[in-house]
Formats: sequence, C-alpha cells, structure tokens
Amino acid sequence: MDILRHDLRYAVRNLLNTPGFTATAVLTLAMGIGANTAMFTVANTLLFRPAPFEHAERLYWVYDTNEKQHLTVNDQVPPSSGDFFDWRGATHRFDHMVAWRNWWFSVSGPHESEVAAEQVRGVNVSPAFFEMLGVHAVLGRTFRADEEQPGQDHVVVLTDGFWQRRFGGDSRIVGQKVVIDGQPFTVVGVLPSTFYFLFPDSAIFMPIPVDANFRSGRGAHNISLLARAAPGVDQGQAQAEIARLAHDVALAYPGTNDGWSAAIQPVFPLNKKLRPAVLVLLGAVGCVLLIACVNVAGLLLLRAGVREREFAMRTALGASSWRLFRQLLTESVVLATSGGVAGVLTAAGGLRLLVPLLPQVQIAGPPSTTVDGRALAFTSAVTIVTAVALGIAPVFQTRRTDALRVASQAPAHTRAGTVLLAMQIALSLMLVTGAALLVRSLWNLQQVDPGFRADHLLTMQLWLPPAKYATPSRVTGFYREVLRRLQGFPEIREAAIVNTRPFLGWRLGARLHVPGRPLDATGEDPIVSLRVVSPGYLAALGAPLLRGRRFAENDGPTSASVALINETMARRYWPSEDSLGKSFSIKPLGSTLPSLSPWWPDQMSDTFTIVGVVADVKEGRLNDEAEPVMYWSYLQNATRYAHLLVRTRSTPTSATSLVQQEIRAVDPDLGVYDAQSMERVLDQAVATPRLNSVLLWLFAGMALVLSAVGVYGATAYAVTRRTRELAIRIAIGAPSSSVFQLVSRHGLTVALIGIRAGSVAALALARGLSSLLYGVAPTDPATITCSAATVLVVAFLACARPAWRATRVDPIAALRAE
Repeated sequence: MDILRHDLRYAVRNLLNTPGFTATAVLTLAMGIGANTAMFTVANTLLFRPAPFEHAERLYWVYDTNEKQHLTVNDQVPPSSGDFFDWRGATHRFDHMVAWRNWWFSVSGPHESEVAAEQVRGVNVSPAFFEMLGVHAVLGRTFRADEEQPGQDHVVVLTDGFWQRRFGGDSRIVGQKVVIDGQPFTVVGVLPSTFYFLFPDSAIFMPIPVDANFRSGRGAHNISLLARAAPGVDQGQAQAEIARLAHDVALAYPGTNDGWSAAIQPVFPLNKKLRPAVLVLLGAVGCVLLIACVNVAGLLLLRAGVREREFAMRTALGASSWRLFRQLLTESVVLATSGGVAGVLTAAGGLRLLVPLLPQVQIAGPPSTTVDGRALAFTSAVTIVTAVALGIAPVFQTRRTDALRVASQAPAHTRAGTVLLAMQIALSLMLVTGAALLVRSLWNLQQVDPGFRADHLLTMQLWLPPAKYATPSRVTGFYREVLRRLQGFPEIREAAIVNTRPFLGWRLGARLHVPGRPLDATGEDPIVSLRVVSPGYLAALGAPLLRGRRFAENDGPTSASVALINETMARRYWPSEDSLGKSFSIKPLGSTLPSLSPWWPDQMSDTFTIVGVVADVKEGRLNDEAEPVMYWSYLQNATRYAHLLVRTRSTPTSATSLVQQEIRAVDPDLGVYDAQSMERVLDQAVATPRLNSVLLWLFAGMALVLSAVGVYGATAYAVTRRTRELAIRIAIGAPSSSVFQLVSRHGLTVALIGIRAGSVAALALARGLSSLLYGVAPTDPATITCSAATVLVVAFLACARPAWRATRVDPIAALRAE
C-alpha cells in the first residue's frame, strides 16, 4: 500500500510539473470519454434501458398476418376485437392477454374546477393490463376484472403527471367524478410517477368495454394486443400457441378469418427502427474515443522519448522493468481518471444541448437523459480500459533504453508514433465522410416540396365524443359553426378541417374499386388513402387545384357524392383519359362502428364522382413517393376525428388562444390536442435525420480537432528535437522554404497515408449509412473528395505553425545552447 501511495504521489507531482502536457491529455480524454458517455446515455434511453416491468422479457405484441396478402409480422396489422376475445379464453401458454387502444379524450371537471376542458391522450385497456406489468397505484387502485363489463366501465386511473398538472396533486382525487367525452367517470387510482408506457404524454387509462359489438367484431383490425407468456414458455412455443389459436378461429369463422394467422413480436426493446442509426452513432463516437486514446498514447510516446535520460538513470540505479511499467501505468491511471471525471461533467453539459434534438420516441420509463448509474458504470469501464491502454504505450519506448548509454538525442519520429498518427487521420476521414453524406441527405430532404405552404399555418386536433355528437348532422353542425366563427376574424385568412393532417404518422385507407381496372398483387381491390375535408381545405393548406373544382357548401348529404383525387391517383387509374366525371366505389377496411373504429367517418358514401384533381401532397415522410389519395367532403362523410387548420396573417401560435376560445364558445366541454404550427410539424419530420447529421458532424469535428492536435504535437516535438540540425541548415544558407518543407513533409506524408487508408474505411461506413441517405449515393465521389481535401487541409494547418517556427530558429542561439 505504501508503494502504491508513493507511486501515486510521484505520478501526480510529475504530471503537475508538465502542466501543458497534462492539460492537453486530460482535455483530449475528456472529449472522448464525455462524447461516449453522452451518446451511451441517449442510446440507453432509446434502446438499452431495461423495462421497469415484471417479466418484461415475456411480453409480446400480437399481430395478424396473411400470406396471401403478403402481410407479415413486420407490417404490424392489429387483430380484431372478436379474435382477441376468443384467443384470451382459449390460450394455455399465455398467462395474460390484454387489449390496448390509444386514443384522445376531452376531460373536464371536477365540476367545481375552473380549469378549462382539455383534450388528452388516453388509453383503453383490459383490466388485467396493470397486473400483467406488475404496476400498482400509489393512490387508490387499478382496475378490477369486472370493470370491462358495460355499465361498470366508467372508472379512470390517472397518470402522475396529469394528476399533478390538472388536479394539483390533490390526494382526495380518488372517488371524485371527472367528465370524459361528456360522460362522468370515477377516479379510482393514480399511477406512480415512474410509470410510462410507450407515450410520454399519456394522461388517463380506462377499461375497454367488452360489449356485443366488441365480442363479434372480426372484420376490423383495430385492437392492439399485448400478451405475456407463461413461465417456462419460450418465444417459439408462444408463437406456436398464437398460430394455433388463429387457426382455430379461422376454421370457426371462415367468412372473415380465412387466410389469416397471427405472429408475435417482443415488446422490448422499443424504438427498433432507430437501432441502425443509433448503432452507427455509437460506432462513430467510439472512433472519437479511439482517436483520443491514440492521440494521448502518441503524446505519451513522445514524452517517454523526452524522459529517456530519466529512465536510463533509474535503470542504472537498479530499477526493474516492472517498476518502470508500474510507474507509467500509475501516471496513465491518474490521467484517465482525471479525463473520466472531466468527461462526465462534459457529458452532463452536452446532454442539455442534445435533448431538444431528440425525436419523439416511445418510452418505458421516465423520459430522463441524465447521466445515471448505468452511464457512470459505462464511463468507469471506459476509463479503466483507457488507463491500461495508455499505460502500455510508453513501455515499448522504455524497454529500448540502454542503461549504460544515456542518449543525448533520440530519433525525431518513432515508427509507433507514425502509425498512431496515420490511424487518427484515417478515422477522422471516415467520420468526416459519413457526416458529409448525412448533411447532404438532410439538405436534400429539406429542399423537398411538401406540396403545401407550411408558413402561417396552425394545426390542432379535435375529437367529438359519440355520446354528445350522436348523429352526422350534429358533427357537421359543430364544425360548420366553429369554421364560421373563425373566418369572421381579420387575423385569420382561412380555416378548414381534415381528418388526418399531413405528417401525422398514420392515415386511413379504403379499398378502391374502379370498373375495368386491375386488382392488386393479392387479387383484391387496391387500398387507397382517404382524407375527409371541408370546402376550404385546399385554400387553408395552400395546395393547388389542378383541374375541376373544389368542394362547395352545397355538396351535402342530399346531393350526389363527389370526391377529389390527387394527381398520382389520376395517373395510376385513368392514365390515358380525363379522370373528371369518372366514378369509383369504396369498401371500408372492417367495421366503422365508433366504439370499434373511432377514426372512421360516421357516415360514408360508397360511390363517388370525381369533380377535381389536386396536386400531390406529402402525407407521411418527405422522402416517400407520392401515393394515390382521395378526398371526401365532410358534409357528406361526417368525421368526429379531425384536425383544424387555420391560416393566419401573423405568427400561427399567436392565434391559438383565439381558436380555443371560439371552440369553447361552441362546446365548453371540448378541448383540443397538439396545437402547433405546421412549420414545427415539418421540423419534426426531419428530427431524426437532423439528429444523425448533427451528432456525426460533432463527432467528426472532435476527431478533426484531436487529429490536428496530434499532428501539431508530433511536428512541434520534431522541431524541438531537431533544433541543432535546423540551426546548422539555416547557418549554411538553407532558404526558409526548404526548412518549411523539410519540417512539414513528415506530417503531410503521414496524413496522405492516413487518408489513403481512411478512404477504404469511409467507403465501408458509407455503405452502412445507405439506409439513412436520401438523394445522395453512399459512394458519391464529390463528397469523398471534399472530405479528403478537408482532412488534408487540417493536417497542413496543424503542421504549418511548427514549420513556420522552424524557419525562425536563430542558429547562433541554438548552437550556443548545445
């Protein structure tokens, strides 16, 4: 212990005697370790954090599959409510099966509350949902098994965040009544603050009522299904069980279930679609740490050369190789530990800047991105590995020391140092190339025309509860009155509704039948997206009408059913003729009952005449190809679920209060959800590509800085060791240009070697990024050439300063010092 304490004191004193070297090494390690800690924290939050539920490894989503229709588990087709009901009663290898449906609800009350009604995200679940997850209420209770029966289902459990925000954390909330979609519900419990399941803004949970329509519903694939395998049942056995259950139901109900089967998919980890990008970024930030370690190892090698006299003297006095190695390892541990502590502080600060860039994701725990215990354990492991790696590097230098000859000069460059420097350059080029490709891809995405004007456009979501809006006339009457009120204000240019706005993340579709047109690959009528809109929708959205006319107020329920179609639909189904005046019929995908499919229009026509063709509008992602879309009038196809679009003369969000005020004037119990500008919607559409680009550019920039420091340090060290030689060259008349070239040649030669090796690595990384790119090839020559030129320029600038100093060496002063 005394020996260790002595080594530690000597290491600290020795490092403090060289503050420039120590500060450079610690800051370099802090950059590498800090970046890795921050990225690991993000990856842990998105992908790796264990779900805080009982037996989470046994939880599965259940999806419908259909071989004839080429639908696999990856298409994530939800089962029908009737199938779920039968499967739940017949299973032997799942100890829980629960239905789960995410929707939106207007909440008001308690009656004495002066807080305005609001629309929130809620979830209807089978009563066993919380028991399956092992979650218990902190106030009151969760659901009883009998509360899925109609008449007993008017109970609600609040999330902690909603309870705190709306009810002020009132502990007396249990037993009170709140009004949800116009009907009274009794609060029976409040969930823990740590409970999150998929959506961070979920506010309320209610039992899903199992009535006659629910038990018999088979045509509509509309219920998400969660199942927990029984103890001892593996994934293969669970899959065989769900396939057996689906087969039995298909035999019993061939009219609706023929050809359908089912498959399971593990619930965790979440955000599986983000995995490729996150793994690429983890690899990139690992390269930054590797560059940092290589950089510091190179500095330690140079320092070992400077300390060659010291090592030789200690060896001559009897110090063993193990003693020298132990001392060097101790110094490396001190450096790595200091870098690790500084790295954690750097990561904590970086996360504050990084969190706003994260896309909206599913979560299974508090949405925290602080440096937690797992991140600290990761940092500790990285620090230990770094310390050992750095401790080994100088050993090879000390082993060549001759105890009987104290060298007064050492080679200006070592082979190991050259290899390490070239490695830094190669890794830097790889990261710069990847970052450049992602930035070009992001730029291309941002230049895509969405087909509408996003400026001065406000959007918000509305849901009209069936209990209060029981007929189509009441639904259309509400929207008519709201739109009439809004269009009377001078600050509002146009107002309209659409059932699903662009970039919502999901959309409705129906089977389209056009006489004489071919069926799809499954032998059935093709599925086409549909929009239910008000007459002013195109004007509010800023989407052009190409031919024909818009909807009019007299396109009502008693007039002929009309539709607009987009340009892609016109080209696909009427390629050589004018689509105006043509007719088509539709068939909904399953049940349209509000209790089973609340997103469907309440009243639908089945045959339409085309009266107009509109330009294509991007609906899902900016890089998606345009798909056929049909537009229906809300006056003929009433929809309770809608998005309000308001085009303003000023900043869109400044009109939010005015719009909400007019909605409450029509219905005081109705709230709105997700009020935001359409520009923000578009911004969120590129959130993931932007995050990828920003992070990879950040890592590439750090790699370039570290590589520049390495090149600068190596060149400056060479100038210091060759001062006598340079003085003699200058004294005998060597021009400054030749001295500059002599000094910079080595750094640039190493840079060229690194660039050559890095080009190969860059091509490999680029191919791995191909799925993340848009509008640019992974092997784009211009991008790779510009990236290589950038790295070469940085290497030259790093060499230039020491080379310039070499040209200013005073021969007389240098030789006198010798």
